[in-house]
Amino acid sequence: MFSALVTARLRPIRDIEIEGGKGLQLKLRVRGHEVTAQLERYYERYRADTAMLTPVINQFIETLVTGVDGEVQGTQEFANIKAQLFPRLITAQQWMDKRNAGLRLVVRPVVQDLGEVVVMDRGNEFEYVQLEAIPTWGIDSQALYEAALKNLERVSAKVSTAQSGEDIETLLIAQADGYAAEQILIPGWLTQWQARIQGELVLGLPTHNLLLGFARNHPAFDDLRAQVAEDASSQPDRLLSHLLIVRDNTLELFEENEP
Repeated sequence: MFSALVTARLRPIRDIEIEGGKGLQLKLRVRGHEVTAQLERYYERYRADTAMLTPVINQFIETLVTGVDGEVQGTQEFANIKAQLFPRLITAQQWMDKRNAGLRLVVRPVVQDLGEVVVMDRGNEFEYVQLEAIPTWGIDSQALYEAALKNLERVSAKVSTAQSGEDIETLLIAQADGYAAEQILIPGWLTQWQARIQGELVLGLPTHNLLLGFARNHPAFDDLRAQVAEDASSQPDRLLSHLLIVRDNTLELFEENEP
């Protein structure tokens, strides 16, 4: 409902094009640039006082148009650890395992069976950020994710992407220690890979260290799908056994019974 109200307000604005969205996330093009807009912070303000609906939406629009987001600064403790925050993909089963172990994680949905959490990367190990930490840092969940995404964008230059084959046989391979699969969270990234693939782009995320991209009608599609499933079940840093497909610049879970 809140997203629909925001979308209705955005449609008449000349500099903003609506390309899609899901939940509290909107895919936009602002003055020709791709933007993934997160509505959590504004929705939380609206829920706190429903009479503030119009001012809250106006503030969101002003942020989009001016580029001034009024970033939450947080406490000194948050400033000290901010550069260590990174988003990390997590499957529904992994999230349930963490919950059963007593961890209360801040989970944002990405696609069916896959979400993202935030971790504190200490170099040789990482620690999951839990819900109770957020208020002690003087921030909200959106500020947490914004800080993590900025750090991911900063280190994304270290992610190497190789290409095997050409035309319909193109296979894109991204590798990095810990954050290769997380590249799908960076705004504009899907568009860049889609431009290098003929037809619909399919993604394999068997581990956090490996990301594969290839066409839906790749001649070796079945072999690639089987390899992703095998790696996701056997590798220590395993992630998603299912494939994802990009449609209208939005991720969807590839159904196993699709032709």
